[in-house]
Amino acid sequence: MGDPRTLAFAFLAAACLAAAAPADDAAPLVHGAPEVRAARAGGPISIDGRLDEDAWAAAPVAAGFRQREPQEGAPATEPTELRVLYDEGALYVGARLHDDAPDHIVRQLSRRDQVADADSFSVFLDPHHDHRTGVEFQVSAAGVQRDAAIYDDNFETDAWDAVWESAVTRDECGWTVEMRIPLSQLRFRAGDGHAWGINARRLVHRKTEESWLALVPRTENGLASRMAHLQGIEGLAPPRHLELLPYASAREERVAPVRAGDPFNDGSRELGSAGIDFKYGLTSSLALVGAINPDFGQVEVDPAVVNLTAYETFFDEKRPFFTEGGDVFTHFAKSGASDYWSFFYPEPQIFYSRRIGRAPQGRPTGVYVDTPVAATILGAVKLTGRTPGGWTVGVVEAVTGREDARLADGPARSTFEVEPLTNYFVARAQRGLGRRGAIGFLGTAVNRSLPESALGELLVGQAYVGGVDGHVFLDGHRDWVASGGLSGSTVQGSRASILRLQTAAQRYYQRPDAPHVRIDPFATSLAGWSGRLGINRNRGTVTGNAGVWGISPGFEPNDAGFATQTDRGGAHGLVLWRKLSPDRWTRTRQVWVSKWWTFNFGGESQGDGVQSAVNLELLNYWRVNLTLQRSWATLDDKLTRGGPTTIRPGIAGLNASVVSDSRRRFYGSASLNLQRRDFGSWTRALGGELDLRPSSTLTLAVAPAFMRVHTTAQYLSTVADPIATATYGARYVFGRLDQTELAVPLRVNLVLSPRLSLQLYTQALLSSGAYPAITELAAPRTYDFPAYGVDTGTITRDPAGSYVIDPDGAGPAASFPLADPDFNVKSLRANAVVRWEFRLGSTLYYVWTQRRQDGSHPGDSALGRDARVLFRAPADDVFMVKLAWWIGR
Repeated sequence: MGDPRTLAFAFLAAACLAAAAPADDAAPLVHGAPEVRAARAGGPISIDGRLDEDAWAAAPVAAGFRQREPQEGAPATEPTELRVLYDEGALYVGARLHDDAPDHIVRQLSRRDQVADADSFSVFLDPHHDHRTGVEFQVSAAGVQRDAAIYDDNFETDAWDAVWESAVTRDECGWTVEMRIPLSQLRFRAGDGHAWGINARRLVHRKTEESWLALVPRTENGLASRMAHLQGIEGLAPPRHLELLPYASAREERVAPVRAGDPFNDGSRELGSAGIDFKYGLTSSLALVGAINPDFGQVEVDPAVVNLTAYETFFDEKRPFFTEGGDVFTHFAKSGASDYWSFFYPEPQIFYSRRIGRAPQGRPTGVYVDTPVAATILGAVKLTGRTPGGWTVGVVEAVTGREDARLADGPARSTFEVEPLTNYFVARAQRGLGRRGAIGFLGTAVNRSLPESALGELLVGQAYVGGVDGHVFLDGHRDWVASGGLSGSTVQGSRASILRLQTAAQRYYQRPDAPHVRIDPFATSLAGWSGRLGINRNRGTVTGNAGVWGISPGFEPNDAGFATQTDRGGAHGLVLWRKLSPDRWTRTRQVWVSKWWTFNFGGESQGDGVQSAVNLELLNYWRVNLTLQRSWATLDDKLTRGGPTTIRPGIAGLNASVVSDSRRRFYGSASLNLQRRDFGSWTRALGGELDLRPSSTLTLAVAPAFMRVHTTAQYLSTVADPIATATYGARYVFGRLDQTELAVPLRVNLVLSPRLSLQLYTQALLSSGAYPAITELAAPRTYDFPAYGVDTGTITRDPAGSYVIDPDGAGPAASFPLADPDFNVKSLRANAVVRWEFRLGSTLYYVWTQRRQDGSHPGDSALGRDARVLFRAPADDVFMVKLAWWIGR
């Protein structure tokens, strides 16, 4: 008689094999076959993760999953069975995921929409069956949901959020997942028969195994276009659907320090707000989304930065109203390509949604000033979807209100307009041209109600941008693709507002040695263009990429978009070799080499270099990267911020990183960045990340980054001086900068259930800079910066601590003051969000935000002291409770 444990194991194995065997009339899908069959449910389906209804037993089975990782093309080591049902209101997906070691299934909890470090199952759908768009619904073995929208065939964004149900169970055979996806969350054509695209993916975390129902090799591309066909859906009419999401919030703000006599800040204030979001299905394929007085208090705060450039810092959009469906408006001039490369291309964004509800642009002055943090979004609507003619469309219309700052000086009270009533309009349309390409259009319009005041001198009244883009496949296999786009802009406003744009950091028309641009003080408009053309090989072991681009001096998209530089053109070429199957030492390896150039519209070189990189994944799942860069000295027409051209130093750089096996409960990474520039500048940066998962509910990640920088010439000021004839009647003042910076971001996620989580994000930043020498540019088209008091002139300190500089000593030039440029920025930002989805689609948030900042000890870096000072600095605290109640079905 055998061992009872052996007999029990054999019995369970036989039971699991029997459960895995499909019914006689439900033959499994042979891998590569083009069809999956759906069946009518025939009765109610309870979403409990058990697949125990009769309809599931009778449903056709799709099986035959094959690996993409680690052994491409091999059968999955753990069998998976997919079943699809439907009724008048929903699509149902059931999956049996067999596992010979069910106790080792990884069930790490995570926040919704976060890619979990856990086993998971995803179903991909293309309800339009257009081979370019679709959706993904993913459930982890811990029951955590993630959904995403597919766009341009190859790319996904998890900013799209649907309201759907799922459940999982684990047993001795593995685990099962059950989904109910309401038809109201999908967009598809009306008709008696529906053919959709479908695919499915399973991740076995402990094995790093990724298997697919319809496999796309790693050296090829396509997500929406490479799906199997979902057949058998009959007699469904896309529902007209209305969803409402009203909210109410209460906020308390505690602001420090409190200035004596400040009538606007006694240390705290209480605020309340209410509004509503709505979504309505206008047609089977078009949805209207709107928001009245939206609130985004639960959104994570932006990190602190020390920006010593002349250009605006870019921050990602995080507000749900703008991120959901935002993929329709992005990817301009990049469609069709599976990969996109750019080298020192300051790519403009035609639409940057953070302009809507931005911080007020007016700058009032007074003894006591109370300025709103952001312009109020009075209302916004967004139309996204697909027309019967095959156009994917997106339209945004938003209105932000007039904002006034309050001023006080003793008993006197006044207001100062800091942001006008503004209307934003954005429209996007894209259409596929069969299998050979696509074409698209994108346009923005900004119209402001400007008063006869300082704002009319600061801002333009009208700003318009329009562009056309698209791609064409150059061969029948869609192996090579050419993509690109061309856009134009025009803005109109007062003479002062257009003069401000001409002299802004993006263009610097005042440059004295740039004959291709000039200031027009009487201009009331500005126009320009931007374009890009690229060629990419989408698949293969050896791929290539090349591109050319240009941004004319007058291009101005910043009223609704984002651009840091104009008057630039460039080109690059790249060759990439990759081998994605294991050998004796590695699992995958990749090598690429590139050449790039940039120039201005005066024909002068502004950059010339090469880059190369090696990327390896070792057999133990560690990843190693090494990138080398070399550029040669060219010219720099923007270092002096509107002054003459200088030399741009050549750069030699190295970046190396290593990442350990991310399957472990504790893993980490380290990176090293070394850069040396001609004329003595250098950068040394060390970074890393430590990730810890002590339990299935808790994850911690800390990513410290330390940087030391020595800059030979950091711009400080421009001083008019007719004596300085060598530099066109002005002195361009620089400094030699020694900077030390430490940033420590920390994330803690405590996920008690798929619907209840606590997220904590903190960032401590300590950044100090000292200027041991103050210098000036000696002559144009050089990199010669003599130091005041050493090489030329004199420099002294006045009693207030500022500098007094006499540029030529006993010579005729007048002396001038310069504020001490040394700095020591100490910042702490913390954000904690408790999220509880207490019923389907309805959420309660509790949010705490804190900011601390201190600027003492400028120029003196002492990390221990600075950390202590930071934690003793006065804090601004915001506490908020927000309830959002979903009404729909």
